[in-house]
Amino acid sequence: MASRKRYRLDEVAVEPGEVRRAKWTFAKGGRQAPVKGSEHLYSVTDGNLASRNKWEFLVRVPDAADGRVEIRPRTTPPIHTWKALTYRSLQFQKATKGEARGKRYGKVSLAVPTSGRAKDDPRGNRTKDVIRGDQRRDLPRWFEGLQGRMRTKERVRSTRGTDGNTLVVLVNPDDHAMMIRLYFAMKVWVLKEGIKLQ
Repeated sequence: MASRKRYRLDEVAVEPGEVRRAKWTFAKGGRQAPVKGSEHLYSVTDGNLASRNKWEFLVRVPDAADGRVEIRPRTTPPIHTWKALTYRSLQFQKATKGEARGKRYGKVSLAVPTSGRAKDDPRGNRTKDVIRGDQRRDLPRWFEGLQGRMRTKERVRSTRGTDGNTLVVLVNPDDHAMMIRLYFAMKVWVLKEGIKLQ
């Protein structure tokens, strides 16, 4: 899992912009009622790169306290590898258990390149690899500073499914800048470096 470059989260500069009322729906789930909330626009510069490093991000915050906060790029630099990222989001849900209560968590899910789909995904539908708790040490080295924020999902929220061992990362509920930086860690840099977990 070697990377040619040592990316740093603190090199991602996030500048707030317009906030507006909005409605949206999530891509999966069939017939869903539109979600109402606020849409925050951010200008982002990735200082880890010397050029082609300007982004715009949308952070969608639902009115419902239990709703999912959605992070996605609105525009990307002109690099083919990143073009599809405007259709890929990162979502943060409310943590409800123990020391994590009151924070939000996002599943650690690494982007899968559209041209390098795994053999176990013959239809080519998978866009991410969701990471398990026992894979924590296999993550790229830019995750090292996040270790103290990581838990398994079963420690932060009750689950009825089989994803209790999924690795998640905790953030403060209004820390949009950190949510955007986590998007870079899980999607942008993973695609740039062609990272794949074994």
